Amino acid sequence: MGCLPQSGGCERPFTDAFVRHLNQAEGSHYAHQACLDIMDSTCAQPEALYADAAGNLRLVIERKSIAWPADYSYRHSKDHLAFKVFSEALRDFTFENVYEIRLPLLIKGKQEELRAFALAAAKEVRAHWAQIEAGSGIQRRDSADWWWVFRRVPDWEKEEGSPSRGLRVTWVGRSMFDFTLLDPANPPAPLRESLGKIYSGCVKKFNAYVDARRALVLDPHGDLRYEPPEWWQKLWITCPPPTQIQEIWSGIFDYVDEESQDWQFQRLL
Repeated sequence: MGCLPQSGGCERPFTDAFVRHLNQAEGSHYAHQACLDIMDSTCAQPEALYADAAGNLRLVIERKSIAWPADYSYRHSKDHLAFKVFSEALRDFTFENVYEIRLPLLIKGKQEELRAFALAAAKEVRAHWAQIEAGSGIQRRDSADWWWVFRRVPDWEKEEGSPSRGLRVTWVGRSMFDFTLLDPANPPAPLRESLGKIYSGCVKKFNAYVDARRALVLDPHGDLRYEPPEWWQKLWITCPPPTQIQEIWSGIFDYVDEESQDWQFQRLL
């Protein structure tokens, strides 16, 4: 038996989307029963419980983020900081067209360095605005890690239905010439450690639900985001999940067509 849920609500758009996918794909009728993570803090719980009354089935779900590089989320937050400082420095501008700044993905540096970097870029844009308006972009490169490009986006690059004016950012990652593929047969130690922590947490949370279907849904980021199921299946051979985890899925919020985004799920184990 698990711990009894306390009263209260929970955020469950992700688990609801996952269950809708299962019901549509499998013809099942799982419905939400409880947000198990709103519990007594002394009792480790999965995120949510669903039940299919017709089949007398229960499903528990645990969602975990995983990234490579391991500090991807922290470093990408610096990308957002740099763009935020840059855009705020130009907040008095009225953009009559679409403009773009390109910045390095996973930019390096301390926060104060990034602020200075972004403010200097905004100052350069102001100083060369006439040139930019005439259609000539400007760029600066201090090093391989510190560079930026600013330009007016030409009409032929604008997507149908997209905003006709404003400022956008594009983060540019590593090129295909210096990208090192992750080998699932020999994953780096930090990735193994991240998986180990996820496994350990699932063991504690799933132990009270041995009679239920137990699904771990991963939210992959960075270099892991678009690895195919075949890649993950090789990783499970190298880093086998504990028996408490019956299924592993990926759940990615991405474009389903040119105009709309939604959750997309793939079974990985």
